[in-house]
Amino acid sequence: MDNDPSTTRRERRIANRRTLILEAAARLFAEKGFHRTTTRDIAEAADVSEGTLYNYFENKDELLMGIMAHLADKQHLNDRFVGDLSGDAREFLRSVLRERRETIEQSGYMLQSVLSEILVNPELRERYYQGLMLPALQSLEDHLRSRREAGQVRSDNPALTARVLIGLIQGLFLLEVLGDPEVRYNWDELSATIINVLFDGVSN
Repeated sequence: MDNDPSTTRRERRIANRRTLILEAAARLFAEKGFHRTTTRDIAEAADVSEGTLYNYFENKDELLMGIMAHLADKQHLNDRFVGDLSGDAREFLRSVLRERRETIEQSGYMLQSVLSEILVNPELRERYYQGLMLPALQSLEDHLRSRREAGQVRSDNPALTARVLIGLIQGLFLLEVLGDPEVRYNWDELSATIINVLFDGVSN
């Protein structure tokens, strides 16, 4: 193992610059669109030369893949569903919704930049599904199955229930992107409503 402090500093500097480039690209992709954004735009926004940008990413497609990988590292949705089942299921869901809100506030522009492109990019769509969505779905399925076995929730089909929950969260993000004020400014009450609907239903 190389214990040279200069190596650590160099690696940290490289990682920080890479993150700055990804963040700049994500903001521009979200604001202007993927195809209207140039590598020169991204380099200027990241305060690096275009040559430096190409040292980190070969092209815009690689930037988009990098944004997706960065999102996966930051969200850890699949890790969230692994662990202690002793807590109340309602409070667990409340904490997941709260953490999801914090993620959207911190890096929603990254998610927006990827989601807008997966509609027209089959390769990215497959990588997004396999790399982010499927692991989260499988972990949530396992979590629901464990809570069902512990008698904490009723779910006849954990696979479908997991998709309802993930779809709900993704749908709320879309509403926020569209500017819906209830989602954007009333998240705590919205979370309480989601929990009441899921656990108590809406019928009399």
